[in-house]
Amino acid sequence: MLHVRLDPGLPQGRWARLRPLQGRDEQSLAAAAEGATAVVELLDRLLVEAPGTSVGPGRAWELAVSDRDRLLAAVYAATFGDQIESVVPCEHCGEGSELGFSLAALVESLAPEPNDLAACGLSGPDEAGVYTLADGLRFRLPSSADQRALLDTRSDQRRVALLRRCIVADAEPGAARTPSDLSAEILDRVESAMEIVGPTVARTLNLNCHECGVEQSARFDIQHFLLRALAHERRFLMREIHYLASSYGWSLDEILGLSRDDRRTLVGLVAAASTARNRRSLR
Repeated sequence: MLHVRLDPGLPQGRWARLRPLQGRDEQSLAAAAEGATAVVELLDRLLVEAPGTSVGPGRAWELAVSDRDRLLAAVYAATFGDQIESVVPCEHCGEGSELGFSLAALVESLAPEPNDLAACGLSGPDEAGVYTLADGLRFRLPSSADQRALLDTRSDQRRVALLRRCIVADAEPGAARTPSDLSAEILDRVESAMEIVGPTVARTLNLNCHECGVEQSARFDIQHFLLRALAHERRFLMREIHYLASSYGWSLDEILGLSRDDRRTLVGLVAAASTARNRRSLR
């Protein structure tokens, strides 16, 4: 089981527990929608009830996008390892340059610095996950549910609509500005504060082409990187199911219920036993 600390998490819940990936989780992604919808549905399948956390199955949509990405990074590291490796084609000469870094180091580097919090007068989060700016303006971090609610909104209007959804009005009438009277300058300050306290695991990385030396940038986004890695391996799933069904006589449901690691270990044992039999028959 994976235990992941969340920040801000949900009320009365600052931790989440995730079970290992199973074959049915991998298979479900083949028919799922792409992007944030697919990864949130995956997290909802992996979340399990546990003492000390309120983030159980069905609550992934409520999590801040930054917490969602933190969970996806944990799933990726547990499934494929900490090291991120990719080949980025050069826009100038067409040659590919290798890009590699530690996912854990990237996640750790995103943690807000005390000086950054003090510079913009930020405090929080409180028990409800609400942050407060120096002028008293209060906001929460955007969630996947917020993003889903704005899917039908025009793309050029989503940023402002999302920020307005996350402004928290004061409990006393007239004591704080409401989303309807927020200026562009105020929304910019809220957005900057959100980037400090709730960064997503998505960054633009710079690298030089190993062939021509031209500097270029590459975008890393944990949700797309995880989905792409799982999609790449999905082609092996049916072969692994065939191996285990042929060798052990198990049903499809039994095999899909195995964790990914257990399934692959058993396939390796079956393949090794088959190789050993073939060598004996050639003697």
